[in-house]
Amino acid sequence: MPLTRKPNPTALHPNPYQHGDEIWEAYNQCLSLEQHEGWNTFAAQLQKDVSEGIMNDLSPRVAARVLGWALRVAPSDEGRNALVREIVGCNDDPELLAGLAHLSMLPTITASDVPPVYNPKGPTPSVSATQSPRIAFQQAAQDLEHLLPKPSITAQDLRQLLLYRDNHSCVFTGAVDLDSARSDNTLIIDLGVRTDTTRVAHIISQSLSENIAGTTPAVCAKFEWAKTAGAIIERFGGFSSRDILSDNVLNSPLNAFTAATAPHEEYDKLDLWLTAVDDGQGGIIPDTYDVQYYWGERLRSSVGIKQRITFKTATVGNTTIPPPHPRLITLHAACAMIAHMSGAAEHLKECFRDTDMISVMTEPNAAYELTRALKTLQLVSPTV
Repeated sequence: MPLTRKPNPTALHPNPYQHGDEIWEAYNQCLSLEQHEGWNTFAAQLQKDVSEGIMNDLSPRVAARVLGWALRVAPSDEGRNALVREIVGCNDDPELLAGLAHLSMLPTITASDVPPVYNPKGPTPSVSATQSPRIAFQQAAQDLEHLLPKPSITAQDLRQLLLYRDNHSCVFTGAVDLDSARSDNTLIIDLGVRTDTTRVAHIISQSLSENIAGTTPAVCAKFEWAKTAGAIIERFGGFSSRDILSDNVLNSPLNAFTAATAPHEEYDKLDLWLTAVDDGQGGIIPDTYDVQYYWGERLRSSVGIKQRITFKTATVGNTTIPPPHPRLITLHAACAMIAHMSGAAEHLKECFRDTDMISVMTEPNAAYELTRALKTLQLVSPTV
């Protein structure tokens, strides 16, 4: 999507699919649901005690656009086909469609119970100056060779691997990691090179094994396979995250890169995403991406974010540090586009916005703020 066009909440386009095809039927259900402004129009079909919570989360219009735009910009054909089957299986049932939109937000707009991509509470904590290696960079590089073969990679191990692979710089701005510059002044030998505090930026940032909660009994029964975040990503993303990340799960170079604080926060909030670059011959340029910024080209440039980035592969001895996996980057991009085009991004920001709960309890809207905080706690807390 061009940087000059914001993916603002947009009505679903007329059905573009072949009449009679299963995807045509699925998209038609989305179009039908989009015509309703509130769930009260389905009063005869809904049971208040099991439906009220999920219905209040998303309006019919937003739920319809979540599903409709997910069909249009799905990260893979496998994921699109899986979503088609689930929508058709709802048979226009409003509670099931709302529940499916709620679940679909995990891999497609990441506003689900365990949000693995959307992480508005801030980036992965950086390794502090006292934790960062103070040994010579040459010796540090030699030590890296022993990190990747380990059965699990710690946060500190990952930090070292990424700094080496990403040339001790933010991938978005090119600014040199401040702590690295303190350790080796040759990193900023050229005049005008910026430094900044950098962090490990995960593409998928929350556990894939935690259980899903917050849906109604009818939705749980219909979509009984949707028990964990990893299962939902596999269903609608069209790939197994564990096949990509192996036993390292989230702490893998395939799932992370080095980023300065500001662009990292924008990436976590889905306001910044990456799209593959066409090579002009029907293929794509490996590991090269255009940076898409929701707030526009002018602001992107003003905050120093580059228009195009290329991830590198690093080699240390016989060990290779791979670049971020393209399927994870594509999943994140789909999340961002669907979130903004459906209007669910505003729902996410409202759920996760910061509030001083102590002071707000004396305000007239105290009941609303407490309800919102409790709902957000449910979204990010695992079930047992």
